[in-house]
Amino acid sequence: MTSSGKRKYKARPESWGALRKLPSGRYQASYLHEGERYNAPHTFDAMGDARAWLASVRSDIQRGRWRDPRSAQAETFENYAAVWLSQRVSVKGEPLRPRTRTEYTRQLSRGLSEFGSDDIQKITPARVRAWHSGRLTEAGATAAGREAALLRAILGTAVTDGIIDRNPVDSKLTRSSSGRSHRPPTLEELSVIVDHFAENEPRLRLAVLLAAYGGLRMSEWRALRRRDLTIDGDRVIVAVTRQAQRVTGVGWITGPPKSAEGLRVVPLPAALGGDVREHLASHVGRFPDDLLFAPLRRSEFLDDSQFNAAWNAAREAAGVRVRHGDGWVSVVREHDLRHFALSFYAATGATLAELKARAGHSTNQAAMIYQHAVVDRAAELADAMPLLPVAPKRVVQLNSTTAPDGTAAAGPI
Repeated sequence: MTSSGKRKYKARPESWGALRKLPSGRYQASYLHEGERYNAPHTFDAMGDARAWLASVRSDIQRGRWRDPRSAQAETFENYAAVWLSQRVSVKGEPLRPRTRTEYTRQLSRGLSEFGSDDIQKITPARVRAWHSGRLTEAGATAAGREAALLRAILGTAVTDGIIDRNPVDSKLTRSSSGRSHRPPTLEELSVIVDHFAENEPRLRLAVLLAAYGGLRMSEWRALRRRDLTIDGDRVIVAVTRQAQRVTGVGWITGPPKSAEGLRVVPLPAALGGDVREHLASHVGRFPDDLLFAPLRRSEFLDDSQFNAAWNAAREAAGVRVRHGDGWVSVVREHDLRHFALSFYAATGATLAELKARAGHSTNQAAMIYQHAVVDRAAELADAMPLLPVAPKRVVQLNSTTAPDGTAAAGPI
């Protein structure tokens, strides 16, 4: 007892850290690190449990995985995500593109806002599954999957930082497929689409051809200017040096293509030379900086909505966009025109390196998506190869002292 009448409980020295038994009979553990004393976040029923906790903390310190528990306990998802986004870079160490950063910000303020005030350490797999199930109903598979992918990326960094032991977001939740299958158009369907544009929106007909035969992304072809085309007879070469994207709340952003490899020159089929010349003469101004596809009204570039009206009508004419219930089902998207271009380019015999160069891909994996046509053709040719004829069975008779005719046998027959 002390002079004040209060009982003093002495900490029991350990090989590392300290333990003390409380009046309740439970044990409290603490340790010193860099001149500061830290208590366990809870008490323990048994001394052995407290010692095991001390051992785990000491192991984290030795491995460089220790994190100040006071800061970890104060870490909310909203605060951590804001810092994560401000420090995030691409796989190549470059700052995030404005559109990507804006999309992440939108997802954090909407679908992921439910986790905003949560302590990161208390976000459990069950909590994430319940949230994802609700998002599937509210926003659909695509939005739920993309939001889950962002959540998994942020909490993956929290694992690296030592705030949590494992990522509570199952990779299966990041799937963004809605179950609808998409495919490139057939030659017949593409012909109907192009003809529909020629009759109803001729100023955008070349955009379809650039996507379907040049493999240009929509953000790339709408940023093209007259000076980006080099014409030599019927041969037209397109220099892809920029893209234009509209970012909600920001406006139009122009910059280099999606990747460094996106800077490229794309020769078009010679048969399209006449189409390009006609478009330049009828729909493009005479100055080098005039856009190939002039926007309507006061927009800086051709907006998605300005293209989609004609695009949807053309797809309906080709039968690749049909009404289903209260909505529409589209089996061919604008991006599938690029798939059409690269698949047929691969089928002509283009090597993987040539395919990457034309598509502006930085990885073999991305280019391999379009090489299925090569594999299918190779399989077809393999099946056409002549096979060996079935040979008659050869009978071999072992040496014997006499042959069937009674004469001496010299060896196998």
